Amino acid sequence: MKFLAVVQLTFRESFAKKTFMGFLGISTFICLLFLFALNLDIVDGAQSYISIFGQEADQLIDLQKILLGLEGGVAVLLFTAGIFLSLFATSNLIPSLLRQGSIDLLISKPLSRTQILLGRYLGAISIVGFNIFYLVIFSWLIISIKTTIWNFGFLFAGFAIILTFAILFSLMTLMGIITRSGPFSLMITYLILFISPFLLQRDAIYALLSAKIYGYILDGLYYFLPRTAELGLITQQFVRGIPVTAWSAALTSIIFAIVMLASSSLIFSRKNF
Repeated sequence: MKFLAVVQLTFRESFAKKTFMGFLGISTFICLLFLFALNLDIVDGAQSYISIFGQEADQLIDLQKILLGLEGGVAVLLFTAGIFLSLFATSNLIPSLLRQGSIDLLISKPLSRTQILLGRYLGAISIVGFNIFYLVIFSWLIISIKTTIWNFGFLFAGFAIILTFAILFSLMTLMGIITRSGPFSLMITYLILFISPFLLQRDAIYALLSAKIYGYILDGLYYFLPRTAELGLITQQFVRGIPVTAWSAALTSIIFAIVMLASSSLIFSRKNF
């Protein structure tokens, strides 16, 4: 119960700073864009299309493939927007935890420092999880009702976004403890997001390198850093019903998060306040 109290405290702080409501408002705005911008009344639209072009009814299968491709694109859009919004909304949670007054109160309670840190971490994931599932489920309902095709694989995008956020927030947690700066932690994490697609294309970059040592560095970064670009591709494949054969990106990224959290806990436990 004391551990959950730290999670609840994180929620209360997010409400007090209007971060939670701001995130919820942006999520609602994105959903409303889908509601009014997407003209996908497929039942009537498909029948009109068939009558005009003289196509057979069994070609609705092709239409379904088009819709799955569209949902895959929407899932990637939500994945990208969701990650950026989530990181921005939670970038100051760790630095604010370390401020005088806040940390003094928490470490005076019968809680270990690891429990305090993990409570804060899980509190951030809970805040993001509520908003992301709200965004994904609302978007899924809009698309499904308009198209009459209920692709439950689309809901996987919500889990993928939260997993990717949890991985990246572990890095923000470490950076926040070391620097006590939310903006700096956010810039470092955004840098990882920016270079991830380039690392995925590292085979094409090798030809531009002047020495093999740079290739080894590139490979080291690829296998050590979170492979967020590949997680986005896995999300799209899952939503589109394409078999996913390469889960190594998720596995290595989760290992990265464990290392970051373990390092954060070790440093946080030895800090003097």
